Amino acid sequence: MNRRAVGYELVVFVTQWVLMLIGFGVLTRFVAPLNLLNPSLSLGLYFDAAAKALIALVLSVTWLFIWDRQVRLYFHRRGK
Repeated sequence: MNRRAVGYELVVFVTQWVLMLIGFGVLTRFVAPLNLLNPSLSLGLYFDAAAKALIALVLSVTWLFIWDRQVRLYFHRRGK
């Protein structure tokens, strides 16, 4: 690999980890303590948990998208 490719891989790797750590921080500090729906409703706690899980899923999909771009670029370059 040349220096440019190694630099790109390093940037993507660091970006992945930073997004993952930010995601964990957002989930633990802001999302988990929130009451998005009224817990006194009959299914309020379940819908609240589902909304929080959806937020976590969006963060995970963002991380996987960046990982996918990295893998596609790496294998596409190796295939030439």
